Amino acid sequence: MISKSGRYWTTGITVTWVPFAERINDEPYAGWHAKLDFTDDGFANNDPDSEQVSTEGTLHTRYPVRNAKIRSGLSVAIDALMADANRLGVEFIGVEPDPEPWLYYQGDGEDSENPPPEGWRETLAAEAQRVGFRSYLTPTQ
Repeated sequence: MISKSGRYWTTGITVTWVPFAERINDEPYAGWHAKLDFTDDGFANNDPDSEQVSTEGTLHTRYPVRNAKIRSGLSVAIDALMADANRLGVEFIGVEPDPEPWLYYQGDGEDSENPPPEGWRETLAAEAQRVGFRSYLTPTQ
């Protein structure tokens, strides 16, 4: 059942660096994946008698996004995901004590299957600031 209020929300976006995303003119290129999980406002609803069943979903880039001529692939991936989430009515919210949503790295940068690039914390902090999110190096209030 789709949320009666129509409200869907997420606490942020998770990104992953792909060291080899594709080849262009026989040159290897890296890229970024971006993903967000969202849920409806029916937290803990699972009552089939009243037809109140909570739903959730995931949006993600289909392919790793490489750098464009004038923008980073990370920026392009995040902006595309945010635009689609907004079109679908997914709200970005913070979770106390943080009022802003978060920009995460897959496995918080400790997943050996998805190692982050050098300087990833600074890169994510700059992107988070650009879109009004928090990240690993965001100063606490």
